[in-house]
Amino acid sequence: MPFTLFHFGPGLLFGLLLVKYIDFPTFVIANVLIDWRAALVVFGLWPGPRHSWMHTYLGAILFSMILTIGMVLIRPELDKLMESMGLHQRVSVTRIAVAAFLGSMIHVTIDAFHHPLMYPFMPYDIKPLYGLFSTREMRFFTAFCGFLAILWYIGDYFGLIHIPTK
Repeated sequence: MPFTLFHFGPGLLFGLLLVKYIDFPTFVIANVLIDWRAALVVFGLWPGPRHSWMHTYLGAILFSMILTIGMVLIRPELDKLMESMGLHQRVSVTRIAVAAFLGSMIHVTIDAFHHPLMYPFMPYDIKPLYGLFSTREMRFFTAFCGFLAILWYIGDYFGLIHIPTK
């Protein structure tokens, strides 16, 4: 799912579920930005396979470390946006690092279920998750996660449901 909205669904839902423990914007960004290289391949701007090293668990760990550094630098700039969304969080390097790690791992895991040319356990040539769910099932799951996240956020906005940020 190169750079699609599908990864926003789990990013938003699990980000809201874990907002008390992890950095929300880092988690959402990790779920989506890991597809930067795949998007360039799809648009013909980068040669090679769509899912290469970034769509492995080792690559996701490296990506999460790089993202952690970037988010530590820019996170203070996102505070006003977070306040406007009503998501008040205590920010720490640990929360940012955990969010980057979990978001990257979730992305690779979601894609591992339905991309036949992806080897998430590289350098090992195994794909134990592939085929457990179809692309259609994964798209439904990710869209449903997005739907639930939006409902939850709207419910919190109107005071019907509470998002536990503290």
